[in-house]
Amino acid sequence: MPTAAASSKPPTPRLTAPPDARTPTRFEQLRALRIENQTTREARELKLYDANGQIDEAAAAQLDQLLCDARSPKHHETTRLNRRTLQLLYKAAYHFAAYEVEVVSAYRKPGRRREGPHGTGAAIDFRLRGVGARELASYLRELPRTGVGVYTDKRTQYVHIDSREHSFHWLDASPPRRHWRERSIGAPDLEKRDSLYNPLQDWP
Repeated sequence: MPTAAASSKPPTPRLTAPPDARTPTRFEQLRALRIENQTTREARELKLYDANGQIDEAAAAQLDQLLCDARSPKHHETTRLNRRTLQLLYKAAYHFAAYEVEVVSAYRKPGRRREGPHGTGAAIDFRLRGVGARELASYLRELPRTGVGVYTDKRTQYVHIDSREHSFHWLDASPPRRHWRERSIGAPDLEKRDSLYNPLQDWP
């Protein structure tokens, strides 16, 4: 008969999480996006949000530099890009699970041309790798207080997004380096959607 000492077994250790372990927030789980400036061919992989859903200003400042006006190769111009416009770009990319963003144009310093919302850093022309321009524009037109233009010439195929108080949506078939009259394609309920805008809608 085995003795009590021989039959006793050490207690089974309990598997517990370390005291500092926690579930990552949904913002921490978002992947970084690869953002490329199509003019300079410079690219960076960046997240836009911190763990609490606030804009990471260090990352946004890198985007200010990356998405500069590089039309003059020897002298790049930068500005503080509209933070909501950056949010809308990231929101669209996450919606389509498209992690590569090709930026055709963002800030454009006003000169002989006023450059519209590009001149204030409020607009970005871009493509999402693997997503058609029409499909991307259709999604963005669902968001309130936006300017959304879709450029449909086969040599362009990109989408314009900007942040504004009153939505305006258009289609532009202009070929490269030409500007034809744009055609409005706004929905009849834009005013109502704009009036119901909540900043939380800009989160991915």
